[in-house]
Amino acid sequence: MKNRLFHRHYVLTLLINLLLFITFYLLNASLPLLAAKQFDVSQAALGWVVTSFILATVCSRPLIGHWLDRHDVKRMLLISAALFTTMSVFYLLVLPLNSFLYLIIIRIFHGFSFGMLSSSISLAVTTLIPKTRQGEGMGYFVLSMNLASVLGPVIGLSLIQHDAFFLYFITVALLAFVSLVLMIRLPLTSQHVPNTRVFRLHQSLFLSRPLLLLATALAGVAISSTAAFISLYTDSIGHISYASYFYALVALGMVAIRPLAGRWFDQKGPGFVLFPSYLLYGLGFILLGVFPSLPGLLLAALIIGIGSASIFPGLQTVMLTYAAPHQKGKAISTFFLAYDSGFGLGALLLSGLAAKIGYSNMFLFCSAIVLTSGFIYFIFNRRNEPPHEQELAS
Repeated sequence: MKNRLFHRHYVLTLLINLLLFITFYLLNASLPLLAAKQFDVSQAALGWVVTSFILATVCSRPLIGHWLDRHDVKRMLLISAALFTTMSVFYLLVLPLNSFLYLIIIRIFHGFSFGMLSSSISLAVTTLIPKTRQGEGMGYFVLSMNLASVLGPVIGLSLIQHDAFFLYFITVALLAFVSLVLMIRLPLTSQHVPNTRVFRLHQSLFLSRPLLLLATALAGVAISSTAAFISLYTDSIGHISYASYFYALVALGMVAIRPLAGRWFDQKGPGFVLFPSYLLYGLGFILLGVFPSLPGLLLAALIIGIGSASIFPGLQTVMLTYAAPHQKGKAISTFFLAYDSGFGLGALLLSGLAAKIGYSNMFLFCSAIVLTSGFIYFIFNRRNEPPHEQELAS
């Protein structure tokens, strides 16, 4: 029983994370479209609907890392969830006020609270996973995010297509409220002694593994390409209606490989899983670039799903193995900071690149980014031996 993974509190955490990220993907995928219909603003201004959220999320990471190491994880989780839920409810005033500025202000505070909450729940779940099954447990945890990346956009776009704008914001508020209620039931305890140091930026970041952070940032760049440009790419090849099938097949690939990959990660080591994952992920991007057709799109989606399923949770788990108990809060927030930075900068830079060289060549460029990230992890893996628990405790 001590080594049991799927106990009710772990499953509850998966459900909470699923609801949290459905909210995230629902808003980021469809809110710009709603804003374009509701407000008379430029295309450049609409970009701030997502950019303001991501920038606020990035800014929250060092602070929440410091707070998680300073305070009880359950307390920080509930404070973050309460702020996130409050901001979600405030979206209900967007339509009555009819103010684009108000929307951007809410996006800033919502992004900050999302950064706090996603870091807190990611640390909290590690306390519910047996030490010998961390790779498998984190894999299923991230899988809940992957499923949300399919469900969120479908829900949001469906509501907007039916002009159900008020119901759209009601859905956002309800998802956040249910998550908050479920979090209250989690029996979380801290696994470290809280410190009392004042906040200093350099001391609130976990920078002892820069190669791992660089690999994470590059992976974030690659992930942003499919998150932001698949709908535009499918439109350019005459298959816009099949964009949802792409995301569904990506999710199918992730679900199919996740049980095996998690066990292999724990039994055979990170490299055994991550190296083939990087190769498959890179291959998926090559297929997207070389075969701009419906069969190529769908085959690429399945391979990308299988390849990417283990990269994000794998790098996150590796990062946590190098952090002492009193450093896990800032380790996980620094990991997300690297990922968020790569994701945000990637969406910005790749949009300009696609405008110059086209989407097919842009995806080929992303295959090089993926393989570069994998090569950096290979160097990291050769240079670093996994620490023993005695070393972390000292």
